Amino acid sequence: MQITLEVLRAIVGPAHVLTGDDVYSRRVDWMTGAPCQAGAIVRPADTEQVSAVMRACHEVQQPVVTHGGLTGLVHGAEASPDELVISLERMTAIEEIDQVGGTLTVQAGAPLQRVQEAAKEVGLQFPLDLGARGSCTIGGNIATNAGGVRVIRYGMMRQQVLGLEAVMADGRVVSSLNRMLKNNAGFDLKQLFIGSEGTLGIVTRAVLRLQPPRPASKRRWWPVLHLRRSPGYSAIWAKHSAAAWVRLR
Repeated sequence: MQITLEVLRAIVGPAHVLTGDDVYSRRVDWMTGAPCQAGAIVRPADTEQVSAVMRACHEVQQPVVTHGGLTGLVHGAEASPDELVISLERMTAIEEIDQVGGTLTVQAGAPLQRVQEAAKEVGLQFPLDLGARGSCTIGGNIATNAGGVRVIRYGMMRQQVLGLEAVMADGRVVSSLNRMLKNNAGFDLKQLFIGSEGTLGIVTRAVLRLQPPRPASKRRWWPVLHLRRSPGYSAIWAKHSAAAWVRLR
């Protein structure tokens, strides 16, 4: 790698720069079980540390790969020995829940299920839902513009994001933490990062839109006679079958 480990350790602390077996023991593809081949893994705790790491990498042209929940199926998390992995596994804080405004501010490394549970605790819901809810992260959901099993009712991840904060390749922070559903002021910068899969920057924080809870489903059962066993069924069937046969002829 072009960047030195000492620079990374000075930014995030020695305990959060992984090398050697600590890297190889991690799996980047749950389908094949392929081990991580990156030169090192760095684990920042907030936007400022992500910015400092990206700035240092940019100065020496160090390639980076972002890791979230590692639930993707297109090998997007694979890294070669000359690449640095930036893992958001420490950035899991739910910073604020506005019950009146229906918003939730969260760091990008938080698992989807944790966000769902936090919304439920205040009588609301975050409608995005995936089979990998316990592992996939909000940052990954945003980067891939996830749809999930309720997409027809609630839309893609793009419809669930009101604002976000991201770090660009040179370390600059783009902050667009809008909390309003309607905002006509200037460019809607978040749309550039949603679905970009990390090519324009690393999403570090987001303001999510919460929804009212789903109404409880109601089921009603009605007794229905078994026609084949009901009196007169054979006679009615014979009558109409005969009439239909006559018309066909």
